[in-house]
Amino acid sequence: MIFIRRDVDGEISEIDFSPGPNLEEISLFDPKLKDFLKNSPHSEELIKTVLDKLDLDMVRVIEDLIEVLINKDIIRFTDLPNAVQNKLLFKKSIRNSLHEENSLLVEEETLNF
Repeated sequence: MIFIRRDVDGEISEIDFSPGPNLEEISLFDPKLKDFLKNSPHSEELIKTVLDKLDLDMVRVIEDLIEVLINKDIIRFTDLPNAVQNKLLFKKSIRNSLHEENSLLVEEETLNF
């Protein structure tokens, strides 16, 4: 999700990736967001930051997709290359250890293989 802050004229003055005071959620498809990204003084850097954040979000989507495919017996965990298995298991173990230590971690953040 992307959140924006507007200036006194109602134009986007800042973007953020988490909610906060005086921030509102904006659709990724909103033309005003696209205009802000293209016309910002640091446009290239800002676009790279947005793309990097979206890439990180997509990693989580792909992990969830893999879990769904495994749960529906469409693929087996062992069908995945060893490197992928290791990364998924490592991330799962990290999430589980964080979950045990920090109750703020949302239950959906864990993978179930």
